[in-house]
Amino acid sequence: MITGQRVNPKGTRVYMGTITAADLHESLQQVATEWQVTAGLVTLLGTLYDAELTAIDLDSQTRTPPVSLSGTLEIVGGHATISRMADAPHVHAHLVLSTRTGDDMASIAVYAGHVSKARVHAVEFVLTAYDGVPVERAIHARSGLNLWKLPTIGL
Repeated sequence: MITGQRVNPKGTRVYMGTITAADLHESLQQVATEWQVTAGLVTLLGTLYDAELTAIDLDSQTRTPPVSLSGTLEIVGGHATISRMADAPHVHAHLVLSTRTGDDMASIAVYAGHVSKARVHAVEFVLTAYDGVPVERAIHARSGLNLWKLPTIGL
């Protein structure tokens, strides 16, 4: 099954910003509230103090226990979506993080996954807000995940 719809019939806004010394999810939720974003895409680069990453266990349809990382964590690639859940902004973020475990290039470890928690040192972000149709999240019966609630596409 495929679902989808055009979410920007009224236009698209693009913002650039920085976050320092704050919680990643709370900061992006605050931005979404301030700029009245009900559907959007965020790209992120920068550094974190610490993070917790999880994945989905497909068999049990539950999140795996978080992997906790701390120290200087460089965001190699970061993406998030902003939608609505329970009448509030909802941030869904995934990051690829690197950290040095020694002094040479062979001593770089890379971690990736769904972000359950992240404490920002300094992050630059670009937020593309799609104006027109708010995107809501709801439990998807088959997957057990909070997914976008969009109309079915008859392909």
